[in-house]
Amino acid sequence: MMLSLGIAKRYFFSRKSGGSFNLISIISGISLLGYFIGAAALVVVLSVFNGFENMFQSMYNRFDPQVKIAPAVGKVFEPDAIIKQLKTLDGIEIFSLVLEENVLLKYADRQNIATIKGVDEQYLKMTDLDSCIVAGNLLLQSQDISYALLGQGIAWQLAADPQDIFQQMVVYVPRRSETDVLNPEGSFTKTPVRLAGVFSIQEEIDNKMVLVSLQFLRPLLERQTAVSAIEIKLKPNVSQDKVVQAIKEFAGSELKVLGRYEQREGFYKVLKSEKLMSYIILFFILLIASSNAIGSLYILVMEKKKDIKMLSALGLTNSEIASVYKWNSLFIAISGGGLGMLAGICITKLQEVYGFVKLSKSADFISMAYPVQLRLSDLILVMATIISIGFVAALYPAAKARQMAQVNQ
Repeated sequence: MMLSLGIAKRYFFSRKSGGSFNLISIISGISLLGYFIGAAALVVVLSVFNGFENMFQSMYNRFDPQVKIAPAVGKVFEPDAIIKQLKTLDGIEIFSLVLEENVLLKYADRQNIATIKGVDEQYLKMTDLDSCIVAGNLLLQSQDISYALLGQGIAWQLAADPQDIFQQMVVYVPRRSETDVLNPEGSFTKTPVRLAGVFSIQEEIDNKMVLVSLQFLRPLLERQTAVSAIEIKLKPNVSQDKVVQAIKEFAGSELKVLGRYEQREGFYKVLKSEKLMSYIILFFILLIASSNAIGSLYILVMEKKKDIKMLSALGLTNSEIASVYKWNSLFIAISGGGLGMLAGICITKLQEVYGFVKLSKSADFISMAYPVQLRLSDLILVMATIISIGFVAALYPAAKARQMAQVNQ
């Protein structure tokens, strides 16, 4: 094995004047360049997907709880029994009761459909909502006066101004009791509420969410005790998975317990699918680049007929002779791929520090620079991909070398 490796090194690093070997050098250089570009692209593209995942995760984490308990069927559930259990569970710092419903909002002469979320006094301690206020103040209840916080998208659609103290927003909710079909307006309960502020988290949330106090929303929805969810903040360094599993043990089948990933499972699955598809596309590009390496190695095998005959005469087995060309292929793949990975790491780090490539100014993102993040798992994946392709590229030339060695025996 060591002798095969040594011969492969000599073939790879040697430079010989004259005909065919110059052609081999050129083809090998093209192969190396293909590996270089493919590996660099893989590192950069995977890092960009990691950056977007982290960016969206940080956005959602400002609004989404670490753990959420919701009904498995229906909209609401009675929380008393589960609250008693939560108070005995280690690892929970705060939990908040939440009530949600779809409503019609009217402000001046404009109206829009939205999701209203009533929260108790613990909710603001759980979230980073104070850092998301772009207009007005963070306020939901002051003595007997209730206030509303609007998502930026809804505020824009309603042309709502939290600084206008003379204009209130009216919330319309369908009555749960029997309604009169001859009087459509009587089918709704309506209540005015003052605007306190506007928040901006992420476009999906900003375009549909309104926050009010639970005290304001309960009589409006005619639900005095039921809740739509219990949202939980954990103590520092507490395992989310362990707490979720512990809650599931006493929550029963009527409730579902969701970690942060499960709350946005559809979004993260789409993001991971896009990352996988990008990897597959670049993988096939690397496979195409490896065809140059196959051609280079095949020409090298044909050029080294005398060497193969001599090595066979010196006692090298057919497998050892074939290994010479396998090692040569791996040298090309690892050299080109390794340099490409290094270039990809440098590009990613420069983007992370200086943010040369910008997102569209119209995009609703916190950072205008393309987000990137290097992960060791991705670097290992890229290197494993390069080595695998290098090994596959060597199969046909190595088989040809083995065949020629057998003929010489």
